[in-house]
Amino acid sequence: MLIPVAAMIEIVVVLFVVARLTRLVAADEITRRVREAAVRRLPDGSSFAYLLFCRWCLSVWVAFPAAAAWWALSAVPRWSGHWWVDVPAVALALSHATGLLVRAEPEE
Repeated sequence: MLIPVAAMIEIVVVLFVVARLTRLVAADEITRRVREAAVRRLPDGSSFAYLLFCRWCLSVWVAFPAAAAWWALSAVPRWSGHWWVDVPAVALALSHATGLLVRAEPEE
């Protein structure tokens, strides 16, 4: 079965949304003060503090709601038809692709 071009464009757009939101939260200057304020309120060595700066880690948490929204709103046929199979699979794929995009960015 061939994947329609519209479906491919749709999933690429979702991927870029996940990548952009992940970068916005974890690395952009515009959210730096919010990140730093959150880290100051957390105990030393907090996993949540680490999450705020690790784009590989954060992308998992951004990808799951994005994948769920995609599954609920898209008309693209699902391969399994079960949300509990498709959403985690798409979310993990989006997260990994986001991580690969992070590697392509220059070091800051």
